[in-house]
Amino acid sequence: MRRTMTEQQLEQIAALRRENYPYSFIGRELGLSPNTVKSICQRKGFAASGARKTKAEKQNAPLCRYCHKPLPETKRRGALFCSDYCRTKWYRENRKVTAIRT
Repeated sequence: MRRTMTEQQLEQIAALRRENYPYSFIGRELGLSPNTVKSICQRKGFAASGARKTKAEKQNAPLCRYCHKPLPETKRRGALFCSDYCRTKWYRENRKVTAIRT
């Protein structure tokens, strides 16, 4: 069964690639094969820029919990989301519904 790539996933791949993250890291974060990420980057022209990321930088990369885009350097320390939109969407999708006891 073939799945189609959403615009959001393409934007996430492009953003992470611009930040110079490797295909394996992007694939792991988005649940895709590194070869799929590589093919998409080559077809769409998503090129890496800057110096390669070190292992520590890749492991400690601050990514938005909802859209998986890298958080900007200017974001406050400890931020989990890149915007209020992402924060609201994530909490709505991940809230736990509890039964009301009567």
